[in-house]
Amino acid sequence: MGNRKNKAGKELFALPWHVSAVLAAGSFVGIRWVMPGFLPGSGPLAGLASTLEPISWIALAAFGVLALMAALRGAGKEKSRPTSRQQARTRFAPAAVHEPAGAGAPAPAPDPRPPAWSVEALRLLEWKRFEILCARYYDAVGFGTATLAAGPDGGIDVKLFKLDPDKPLAIVQCKAWKSQAVGVKEIRELLGVMVHEKVRRGVFITTGSYTADAQAFGAANPIQLLDGEAMMQKILQLPLEKQKALLDYAFDGDYRTPTCASCGVKMVKRDSSRGPFWGCAHYPRCRSTLAVRD
Repeated sequence: MGNRKNKAGKELFALPWHVSAVLAAGSFVGIRWVMPGFLPGSGPLAGLASTLEPISWIALAAFGVLALMAALRGAGKEKSRPTSRQQARTRFAPAAVHEPAGAGAPAPAPDPRPPAWSVEALRLLEWKRFEILCARYYDAVGFGTATLAAGPDGGIDVKLFKLDPDKPLAIVQCKAWKSQAVGVKEIRELLGVMVHEKVRRGVFITTGSYTADAQAFGAANPIQLLDGEAMMQKILQLPLEKQKALLDYAFDGDYRTPTCASCGVKMVKRDSSRGPFWGCAHYPRCRSTLAVRD
């Protein structure tokens, strides 16, 4: 019984203010003027007529207080409710970006652009920027070029054309390796691609160097090997305006953060128990990684 009374009291307290106001007015009119018409003029119940007027005022006051309290509650909720402009701002606000591990610090300022070409400057370039730089070099010396989009390259980074736009004259493989020497394995793989593509000439370009076995294998086959110094000398043999155009391209924007080979987007530096590494910004959809090289 007590639970029922408490429940009824809570329901009355939770009524909207306009419902409580209607109940206040209705109970006052009903008790004061309507109910007396149903009481007999004589008998035991006739004496109740004199008590209905004060009861009507009590009912009016009780429901009036409930209406006032409900109105005050509604006003408080209205103040805490966001405006339509605030709701729109919240709805269209960009989602929070969760920084990957190891990337909580503010982004460093862009590296200053090297003032001129040098082997050291060439070795600053991430692999994709270096690859496209090589293609632009061959454009500058009169070749037609085609670079492959992101994804497995099949051992080909750039195709070179001269007379026939449908038949490549040579294929180019690029490695932006700063300290690691390119070995004979990589040169043999390039030769295998040349045979498969029926291309008679190959070019291998690295920012680093070659092992003695790699140099001997290249000399024994129609493969030109260009290390960082040799590639730099080729750029410096260009007219000054072409050198400047290549420099402007190579060192524009972020030229050091590596590109994901699968997605073609800049990678993100992350930490693991084995040390830092580069991971794709689209992880976990793309799980491509690169080692962090000094």
